[in-house]
Amino acid sequence: MNRVSRKKRYIAKVKDFLLGRKNREFLIFLFFFALSAVFWLLQTLNETFEAEVVVPLKLENVPGNLIITSDIPDELRVTVQDKGSILMKYLYGQPFVPVTVDYKNYEFSGMAGRVQVQDADVRRAVTAQLFSSTRILGIKPDTLEFFYNRGLKKKVPVRIDGVVEPAQQYYLRHVVAKPDSVVVFAPASILDTLQAAYTQSFYQTGLIESKKLNIPVRKIRGAKFIPDHLEVQIDVDIYTEKTVEVPIVGVNFPADKDLRTFPSKVSVTFKVGTKSYKSITADDFVLVVSYEELLANESSKISLHLKSIPEGVSSVRIHPSEVEYLLEQTGEE
Repeated sequence: MNRVSRKKRYIAKVKDFLLGRKNREFLIFLFFFALSAVFWLLQTLNETFEAEVVVPLKLENVPGNLIITSDIPDELRVTVQDKGSILMKYLYGQPFVPVTVDYKNYEFSGMAGRVQVQDADVRRAVTAQLFSSTRILGIKPDTLEFFYNRGLKKKVPVRIDGVVEPAQQYYLRHVVAKPDSVVVFAPASILDTLQAAYTQSFYQTGLIESKKLNIPVRKIRGAKFIPDHLEVQIDVDIYTEKTVEVPIVGVNFPADKDLRTFPSKVSVTFKVGTKSYKSITADDFVLVVSYEELLANESSKISLHLKSIPEGVSSVRIHPSEVEYLLEQTGEE
């Protein structure tokens, strides 16, 4: 009984609240507001508007030995004009049936390797799904064409088209594309002149760490690249300085002559990335003095130069850059 009583009291409170003078006026306001909104909606739906609707597109009856070498859109964007009520049906009603392009109807039309679908054919297929009162204002894409290939292909190297700049005190170890070559399917007129495939342009600046990028291959009208995306590996490293002691070596000396320098070793200081710091040693540098240089030299000192510098090394300094020398007779003939 207590539960029933509480329920009755609660209903009574709600009734009193709703039927109160102020609340009754508010409910009347809401009723007329909703009624005016309905009239406004009905009037709006009866006016003429423009809208863009999406119609699926499908290519069918393509032979198995034929390769489509251009991107075919999977939908048409059609701008139409009609009453709001009709446009609502297009936008929120049943989806459109795909417009089909039958390859067999175009196989022997136009130039070899290229098919262009007549605009009238597309409009006719779209119009068949519209109300008679609807007017088509435009269709995108406005030109519907595709290129095909019957097996002509070529393997070409990949060229990276990008700007890559490391941050200060960093340097590029290497920038490589994987794979380093792609297969291109295209008409003979394209294959005969195509020497390489290029990535789309990209920009990477201020790099402080290595990274991988997924970059598309730059498109060529009428050509299909496999793969059409590449992995571009960018490796950066930070510079550090290292010093090694490198012996001085004489080259092109006669058998009875020997070179002695003072000192016999010099310091070679250079910049190298931290990843290569341990692997670069004194054995990677060769400091040479040629016999021909000594014959032409009129000083008691000779300048030093490196015959080889390992990869990844920069800003090389030799100290001292000049050394005193002595030619010794070995006694051999």
